[in-house]
Amino acid sequence: MMTQEVLVSVRGMHTLDSASEEEIEVISAGKYYFRDGCHYVFYEEQVDDSGIIVKNRVTLKDGSLKVQKSGLTNTEMIFEKGKKHMSWYDTPLGHMLAGIAVSEMQVTQQEHLLDILVKYRLELNYEHIADCRIRIQVMSKDSGLFRLR
Repeated sequence: MMTQEVLVSVRGMHTLDSASEEEIEVISAGKYYFRDGCHYVFYEEQVDDSGIIVKNRVTLKDGSLKVQKSGLTNTEMIFEKGKKHMSWYDTPLGHMLAGIAVSEMQVTQQEHLLDILVKYRLELNYEHIADCRIRIQVMSKDSGLFRLR
């Protein structure tokens, strides 16, 4: 069974055009809870070397993934296969309307691992920005599953 103390790995790939890709990865300690058929993951990430912290809450239930960010950036993004969701993305540079259209979502749950893979199309202010892939892996802290790549 997954423990409350977890390690969270979030890897994202943004394909801007056929010749340009951008990859991000965040690894953090976090907290995991499972209640009423819903997975909850809480973790913090540091923005660059600034020391500024963004708090993240990931909620997974019935094929719907919600990612909430608060701090330097504020948003609530919803990912559901075959659906497009619009949400405000507040940044220090201003407010943007983000559109997320999910083409694929895979969820694998094992004893000490929750693995979520989402492929989606990202729009900002109704303009296609990138084709994206995000993989969220949540591992029991003492499971021995975590490996640096």
